[in-house]
Amino acid sequence: MRWFKSILPLKAGDPIPPEGMDTDQEKQWRISLLTDDEYKAFEWFQKGYTARWTAETMLLDRKTSKRLFDSIYRKLGAADEAEVSRIYRAVKLTPEELPP
Repeated sequence: MRWFKSILPLKAGDPIPPEGMDTDQEKQWRISLLTDDEYKAFEWFQKGYTARWTAETMLLDRKTSKRLFDSIYRKLGAADEAEVSRIYRAVKLTPEELPP
């Protein structure tokens, strides 16, 4: 059983990974769904920064930051920033794998 399926129930509009991927491939696929701003926030999560610090650094208002982080959690299949950090801690992307 994939660990993503055990995290959150799927909702309408949630990204569904292609069949046949192993866990690492699925992580890379999910990361590729992130926008530039989402990816920047994701990198800060990996470094241990909080969602609050990230929002303040990116100069986001409260509603915008909530939308940004909700989108990140949904795309990555995580419930919150701690889960994003834990699940994706070891994921390293090479420059050619970064989102456009």
